[in-house]
Amino acid sequence: MAELERRLRRLGPSVDYPATPPLAPGVGAELRAQAGRGHPRRRLPRLRLALLTAAALLLLAAAAAATVPTTRHAVLELLGLRGESVERVPALPENVRARPSRRLGHPMTLAAARRGLSFAPLLPRGVGPPNGVFLNSQVPGRILNLTYPPRAGLPRSRLTGVGLLVAELDGHLAPATFAKLVPRGAKVERFSVDGHPALWIEGLHAFLFKPADHTFHVDHSRLAANALLLQRGEVLVRLEGRFDRATAVTIARSLRP
Repeated sequence: MAELERRLRRLGPSVDYPATPPLAPGVGAELRAQAGRGHPRRRLPRLRLALLTAAALLLLAAAAAATVPTTRHAVLELLGLRGESVERVPALPENVRARPSRRLGHPMTLAAARRGLSFAPLLPRGVGPPNGVFLNSQVPGRILNLTYPPRAGLPRSRLTGVGLLVAELDGHLAPATFAKLVPRGAKVERFSVDGHPALWIEGLHAFLFKPADHTFHVDHSRLAANALLLQRGEVLVRLEGRFDRATAVTIARSLRP
């Protein structure tokens, strides 16, 4: 909860909250009017009603704020995406760069990677075998990264150097390990794929990784291309590349243990 509170505090100044009704004059007038009437016991019901009305108005304002996209995206991990948070920002940090050679973990065979994971990995069908298998041990349960070479429908991305990058982790063991900073102009769509929570991000955004010290660092960030996030049980799957949403959904539906 402390991590969520810190993010919400950082987010607060940029949220366009709806105007709060002027409550003080009405409550004050009611208190002054009650001061000159009847027995204190008879004042309590009307005073309680005024205070309850004020509280209800504040709750309505908070509910309206929850419909603001900035607020929604900041807490998406609470709505089904356990391993990643998404935040709207006015602009990306200046030092976020494309890092296609960024280390994804220790290279190994898929069989060895399976033995080192706390979950059963999901592999896409119809895209051929991965040309790279990497295991990152910096979070509980570990992260599996798979790279697939460019092919028809999966053009090479200058941001990753491959046609498809798949990242998987156990969102229950490592909540909010990944983060995305999405600037204005990038599209964010929340939906479901065969009943599983999903999020599509179209456009350049920043991808951050939270290492063992549980803190997001800009030097652990990179520019990312289009990405689909999918929660399948405890496993969060990221599909990233220069493809459209329809292609990403097709790949997501082909995932099998």
